Amino acid sequence: MYICNCNGITDKEVETALNAGVERWDDVHAFYGCEPCCGQCQCEIVEAIVDRDSNADDALPAAAMAMAG
Repeated sequence: MYICNCNGITDKEVETALNAGVERWDDVHAFYGCEPCCGQCQCEIVEAIVDRDSNADDALPAAAMAMAG
């Protein structure tokens, strides 16, 4: 499923970028050599980051960091 329609980034590609250590939503785009355009994908990517970090005690700070641009 496409998460970022502007750049053609799929949910599997988001997962790959997160597994590689990406910490912020816009860094997912940079991982694939592109930049965010309209921002519609921000919430879904941040949610994926928070889900990944949900086992950590600092999930809320992680969400704030993921939203930082």
